[in-house]
Amino acid sequence: MRFRNLTTSLITLAALNFGAARAQDRFPTPIPTSDLEVFVTEVATLPDSSSNAPARMSVMTRDPSGRYFVNDQRGPLYLLDLTPGQPTQVTEYLDMRDYAALELRTASGEQGFQAFVFHPDFNQTGEAGFGKFYTILSSNDKDDTPDFDPGGSNIFHTLLVEWTCEDPIASTFSPVAGQPPYRILMRLQQPYGNHNAGLIAFQSGIDTTDPDYGNLYVAIGDGGSGADPQENGEDNSNPYGAILRINPLGTNSSNGQYGLVAANLLASDGNSSTLAEIYCYGLRNPQRFGWDTSDGRLWIADIGQNAVEEINLGANGANFGWDLREGSFPFESNSSSGLTDPVSEYDHTNTVSDLPTGISNRAVTVGEVLRDSDIPSANGLLWLGDFPTGAIFTLNVETDPLAGGQAGLSEVRPFTPSGNQVQLLDLINQTRASRGLGNASRADLRFSLDTPGRVFVLNKQDGVVRELVSPPRISVSQDQTGTVLEFSGIIQVSSDLTEGSFEDLDPQPESPWQVPLSDDPRFFRSVIR
Repeated sequence: MRFRNLTTSLITLAALNFGAARAQDRFPTPIPTSDLEVFVTEVATLPDSSSNAPARMSVMTRDPSGRYFVNDQRGPLYLLDLTPGQPTQVTEYLDMRDYAALELRTASGEQGFQAFVFHPDFNQTGEAGFGKFYTILSSNDKDDTPDFDPGGSNIFHTLLVEWTCEDPIASTFSPVAGQPPYRILMRLQQPYGNHNAGLIAFQSGIDTTDPDYGNLYVAIGDGGSGADPQENGEDNSNPYGAILRINPLGTNSSNGQYGLVAANLLASDGNSSTLAEIYCYGLRNPQRFGWDTSDGRLWIADIGQNAVEEINLGANGANFGWDLREGSFPFESNSSSGLTDPVSEYDHTNTVSDLPTGISNRAVTVGEVLRDSDIPSANGLLWLGDFPTGAIFTLNVETDPLAGGQAGLSEVRPFTPSGNQVQLLDLINQTRASRGLGNASRADLRFSLDTPGRVFVLNKQDGVVRELVSPPRISVSQDQTGTVLEFSGIIQVSSDLTEGSFEDLDPQPESPWQVPLSDDPRFFRSVIR
C-alpha cells in the first residue's frame, strides 16, 4: 500500500570526494528504490550562523540523560528540547567562537567544529568522566608542536578537546569554578585542507560491564589532497587514514594527555613502529561510523576517490586497503593480500535514477542500525546515504549479502506530511526559497548517532533538523486491565470527532498505552510526529 495523502490514523473509543575526474561505471545498474514507506518531518530550525547563513549541521546525538544536542560547524552547540507534542526549544549550550585561543577555522566544507560527544559518565557524580564531553575541531593555532606531523605543509591543526562543565544538567555550559574550561588531548598537523577529522563517539548501547566502556573512537582522514600523496593510509605508524580508539581519561600516551587501549591489536603486536592508538586503518576519509546495538558491530563509511564509495565492517587491527585499492578495486596495486573487503559499495556514475542535482561529487555517509523503532519494517536496517546529493539508502544487516558491491542497497524516498514523495535536496531548496535564498546544489546529508529508535537527518544548507518517522497508525485491544492503544506518531483526542476539536494529548503517552477509564466518549487519532 502506497501512502499519498494518509497523514493521520483514527480510532474511536467509547471509553566528500572533490575529484571525480576519472569516474568509472563499476556497477552499471542503479541502486533500486525501496518499498519502505517513511515520512519526513521538521523537528527544529537552528539559528543562522550569521546573517542569511544557515547553520552547517554535522552531528546530532544525546547526552547520557537523554537530552538531544546538535552542532553548527561554524561554532555553536545547541540543546534541543524535543518534548512530544510541544514546539522544539533550541538553546545555545556553547559556542567555540567564544574561546579565542582555540582559533576555530571554518574555511571550507570539512573544516570547523566537526563533532562532539558526551562521556558515558557525564551525569555520574564521583566518576572521572563526570561533567566531561569532547569536541574535535579545526584550528588556525599552529604555534604549538603537534603530537602527530605527517610532513609537508602546515595548513592548520586538528584539535581533540576535553571540556569539563560544573553542572551536567544545566542548559548552558559553565566551567568548574577555578579550573580551565577545556584541555587539548591531541593535536594533529594537517598538510592539506581536506581529509582531516571526522566523527568522535563512544560505543552506543553498552554499559559499565563492557570492556569497551569509556573508550573514545576518533575518525581521522588520510591527510588530504588526492590519491594519498603521503601514503598515510597504509602507514600504521601514524594516525592518518584510521579510526583511533583511546581512553580520554588515561595518561599513558606519548603526550600524557590520554590513555592507550591495550586491547587495540596494534598496541599489543610487539612492534614499536605501529601506533597503539589505531583501531583500524587503510581508510581514505572515514568521516562517519555507527554501531548496531544488538551485536556491537561497527559500520564505517569511507569516502572514495574517483569511482567507488564503501561501507566497511570495523574490526580490531583491520586494514581496508587505501590507497592500494579504492573499495574492492585496484588503485595502486592489484594485490589484496591482508586486506579486509568492504561489505557494500556504490559507484559515482549512475548511483540512482533521477537525482535532484547535477553535481558529480559523491561521498558516502552512515548512521546506525535502527533497533526498537516506531518504524517496524526499518528495524535491522543500516541507514546510509550519499551526502553531497542527499540520496538516502538502507542496507539490511541481517539479510543482505554484505559481500561488497551494491547488492542489498536500496534508496529511500520519504513522504512529506501532505503525502508527496520527495528527496532531501528538494526539501532543502523549498526552505531556502521561502527565505529568499538561492538553490543549493548539494545537501551534505548526515544522520544522527545514538538516538535509539529514531533517525534524524541533518544537512548544511538550510539549518533544519528533520526526522524520518513511521506512517501514523493506531490500534486498540482489550486485556484484563482494560483498553490498550498501540500507535506511532502523536496522539490527539476529541470529544465530538469534529476536525477542529482534536488536540494533542498532554502529556503524550508511550505506546502501548493503557487508556484511563472515562464515562465520556472520546475519539483518538495519531498524526505525524
